[in-house]
Amino acid sequence: MTEIKPFYDSEITCPVCDKTIKVTKVRSKFVRLLKHDEDFCPHYETINPVLYEAWVCNFCGYAAHNSVYEHITTAGRKAVLEKITPNWTSREFTGERNYEKALEAFKLVLYNLQVREAPYSEFAKICLRIAWIYRYMGNQGEEERFLKYAYDYYKKVYTRENLKDSSMDEYTCMYMIGVLAKKLNLISEAKLWFSRLISFSIDPREKDKIKPFILENAREQIQLLKNVINDEEEKSE
Repeated sequence: MTEIKPFYDSEITCPVCDKTIKVTKVRSKFVRLLKHDEDFCPHYETINPVLYEAWVCNFCGYAAHNSVYEHITTAGRKAVLEKITPNWTSREFTGERNYEKALEAFKLVLYNLQVREAPYSEFAKICLRIAWIYRYMGNQGEEERFLKYAYDYYKKVYTRENLKDSSMDEYTCMYMIGVLAKKLNLISEAKLWFSRLISFSIDPREKDKIKPFILENAREQIQLLKNVINDEEEKSE
């Protein structure tokens, strides 16, 4: 009887060069979630599917998050073929990934986003995942560096992008800005964003638009911040 492995290769068509490529996927039955951090970073008992979310074409160098891999614009496709493919050195990303290989794949995604001049929301998502991987590795310095990038991008998402047709609503975006500010020790900034989110919930027209767990998390974060502020005030007395 053949042993079933936690991951497997699947064939897809690269939307940039139209060649058939292989990407590695994780079988859901092997995924055992232990917990989520406050910025939604997942921790798993065994196989970590986050490491496999960055897909890379070994022929042309196109790389993107698996949730949007096939959704590249004509202009984005042209940019990849003109600015990435000519200098691309083929490399393999299938099979089991360690943290270093996952980081390489995600940083290729980040480079692709820069070349394609992608929306801020895509940058925010990828920078956050890179920060998570550094967290898994215990590299606090690099984690904080990419959390700061994600924080800056989420603020740009909130102020400059139309979220009506996005997978992220404005209230989740506000929560992410608040929680990243807290993780970066920007306490007053974090309190501002959580308070703003909670104030929207007072309006009956807005409350139903806010996901209940987002509102609950924001209230918990406000209380935690109050405790931090009170502790600091006591120390300064």
